[in-house]
Amino acid sequence: MADFEIGDIVKGKKFGPLEHEFSGVVEKVYTNSIMVSIQDFDPSDKSGVNELNGRAVIRQKEAKMVKAVPREEKRMTRKQRKMLNLQKNLKNR
Repeated sequence: MADFEIGDIVKGKKFGPLEHEFSGVVEKVYTNSIMVSIQDFDPSDKSGVNELNGRAVIRQKEAKMVKAVPREEKRMTRKQRKMLNLQKNLKNR
């Protein structure tokens, strides 16, 4: 499973009122799913996209990454740094 971030472009499977695959931009990331703003879809699914207000919540496992936004290095919290130092100290003994 890929780690999704806001701004990633993903492809989703057909579901509910949509009869074809679609692609869009990740707007929100949940624990196991993502909210996608539908950007590219089959013209025959226009009424389905309108019914969904141009958005879909899909499982992360079923989403395919098309293009990822540049990732920033995540900063460690004070607790994470403390644990890392403790692990290093235990290895050096």
